[in-house]
Amino acid sequence: MNERIAAYGAEKPGDCCKGVPPSFKGNFSDIGSAGLSLAEENLPMPVALLRKEAMRSNREWMRRFLDLSGLSIAPHGKTVMSPEIFQMQMQDGAWGMTAATAQQLAFFAHLGIRRVILANQLVGAENIRLALDVAEAHPDFVFHCLIDGKENADALAAAVKARCAPSLNVLLEIGAAGGRTGTRSVEQAMELACHVASLKPWLALSGIECYEGIVPGDSQDDRERAVVELMRGMRDIASRCDAENLFSTDEILLTAGGSEFFDMVGEALSTLNITRPQKVVIRSGCYIAHDSIAYERAYHRLVARSDTAREVGHPLQAALEIWAAVQSRPESGLAFATLGKRDISYDWDLPVPLKWLRPGVMAEPVPLPAGHRVTKLNDQHAYLDIPADSPLRMGDLIGFGISHVCTTFDKWRCLLLVDDSYHVTGAVRTFF
Repeated sequence: MNERIAAYGAEKPGDCCKGVPPSFKGNFSDIGSAGLSLAEENLPMPVALLRKEAMRSNREWMRRFLDLSGLSIAPHGKTVMSPEIFQMQMQDGAWGMTAATAQQLAFFAHLGIRRVILANQLVGAENIRLALDVAEAHPDFVFHCLIDGKENADALAAAVKARCAPSLNVLLEIGAAGGRTGTRSVEQAMELACHVASLKPWLALSGIECYEGIVPGDSQDDRERAVVELMRGMRDIASRCDAENLFSTDEILLTAGGSEFFDMVGEALSTLNITRPQKVVIRSGCYIAHDSIAYERAYHRLVARSDTAREVGHPLQAALEIWAAVQSRPESGLAFATLGKRDISYDWDLPVPLKWLRPGVMAEPVPLPAGHRVTKLNDQHAYLDIPADSPLRMGDLIGFGISHVCTTFDKWRCLLLVDDSYHVTGAVRTFF
C-alpha cells in the first residue's frame, strides 16, 4: 500500500485541481512544504480542509472503542475513497475495508488491501467478472459479497462454476420492511441459506450481514427499538444457520454497524453463542472525519446509551471544514459566500458557518458570533442570513461545518491537511 500511495504522491495536481493554487507546480506529496496557509491568503476559495489533530483524536477514539468492546472494523471506504485515509485506518488496526461497488473492490485490491466486505449485491455479468478477475489476480485477496435472493445466488454460482474459480464467500443480508435490500423475514432468510448450501462448492455461506441505518421510525426511540428488533432477527438467523450446519467457512462473519448505531450492533452480536468462531465487524466510515451536524447529534446519542463510548472519554471532533470567501453584502442582513452545491453536502442539512478569518488582520480563525446561518445554496453561492452587527465584510473567510461526510468528500479530488493554526501540512486525494 505504501508503494501505491507514494506513486500517487508523485503525481502533479495540474492547473485545475480545486482547492490547490495553480501557482503550485510540485507533486501532491510536496503540498505540505509549500508554505500554504489560510491566513496567508494563498489558497483559492473554496477549499476543503481536514484538521489533522482532530483526525488524530478521532482515530484514537475508535481504537480505544474497539479495544474496550472487542469489536473489529472494516471502515466503509465509499465515505472518503482516499488511499491516504485508508492507510491511516489500516495502520490503526482495521480488519479490512468495506466497498459499495465492484470497481471499489478492485481499487482496494489494487492498493494492497486484502480483506474487503462488498456491502452490496454483486449483480451483472461485468461486475461479477470484475470481482472474479480481482480474486484470480490476487490469490491472497479475500472478499465477501451480499445476497438476498435465489436468483442472484444462482447467477453467482454459475459464474464461479464456469470459471472453475474457488468458492465465492457470500453473506446473507437481513433487511427491514420498507427499508433497502435484504431478506424480510427469518423464514425467507433460512430458505435462502439452505439454497446457498445446495450450491456448494461454488458458493460458501460465510456469515450474516445487515445495515441497520435504514430502519424506519417516527422518532429516535422508535428507530432504536427497530435496531434492537433487527439485531434479534440477525442473531436468530445466525444461530439457526449454525445449528443446521449451513455455514461453509471456519470463521463466521457477523457484520453491521454504520456510523449511527454501531454500539448497539456490537453489544447485540458480541454475545451470540454459536459453535464456530465468529468475527464481529462494524463498518463505520464517517468517524475519522466526523461532522458538525447529523453525526455530531448521533455521537451524543451514542454516548448517552453506551457505557463503552463513555469510557473512551474524549469526544469525536468535526475534522472536515469547507472554507469560502464573502463575496457580496448586497442587502442588510444578507451576505453571499463563494461556496455552493458543487462544494459541500446539502442532502441532509444545510452547512453551518462556524468560524471566520480576516486575512492580513487576524492570525488564526475564531468562532463566528451567533446568528449567522445558511438559508440556501446555489451551484456556487451560499446565501447567509447575518445579524445586523455581523463583523463580516467582503473578502473575509468563513469556515463551514457539514452534515453528511460522504456527500462532501465526493466533491473534491484533493483535500488539504492543516494544523491547528491552519497551516497546510499535507494533502489527501480521492478517487470517486
